Amino acid sequence: MDNTKPTIQISKTGKVTVLNAKDIQLLDAEGNEIPTRNRFSLCNCGKTGDAPFCDGSHNG
Repeated sequence: MDNTKPTIQISKTGKVTVLNAKDIQLLDAEGNEIPTRNRFSLCNCGKTGDAPFCDGSHNG
């Protein structure tokens, strides 16, 4: 796997992790940019307190 190109990885539990994301633009529903890091996980369970990012709330 190329360790420099942007990659979206889905785990067996459904966690969506974005790797090498420095050049990825993440937008909200209105088209506003959401600041990101080079690696982040997106929530798909709806329990996070840090939407749209996963904060591990689904584990509790």
